[in-house]
Amino acid sequence: MEIVYRSDLCGDAVEDLLKEISKRLKITGANLSYLIRLIEELIKNRKKIDKVIKKNLKDWKLNRLHLLERAILRVATCELLYFPDIPPKVVIDEAIEIAKEYTDDAGRRFINGVLNGIYQNTIGKNEDRNHL
Repeated sequence: MEIVYRSDLCGDAVEDLLKEISKRLKITGANLSYLIRLIEELIKNRKKIDKVIKKNLKDWKLNRLHLLERAILRVATCELLYFPDIPPKVVIDEAIEIAKEYTDDAGRRFINGVLNGIYQNTIGKNEDRNHL
């Protein structure tokens, strides 16, 4: 989430952020492989991810969301769409846990509502996420 947030905020190169953050947090092995895969999917599918989020926003515009909320939604939506090995409930629960650290109650409820909408409107209708 920090990579997505800082890239949006400062325009820093994702590759540089990935190196800096993985070194600082000592991310290695399978965790680093997962992080790289996640960032690659986010970059490759950014338009589709944003389109899915936008479809599930009610009375909001994606560019008007708080940067942290937008970053959490992008990461979780990427996982919902492109990581079929992770159960949707786990993705949503983890996003809510991250939101607990960085947003208020309204932000958590908002993220929960959007992600549940994405699940119900996109994933739930097509459980085989490989074809999205």
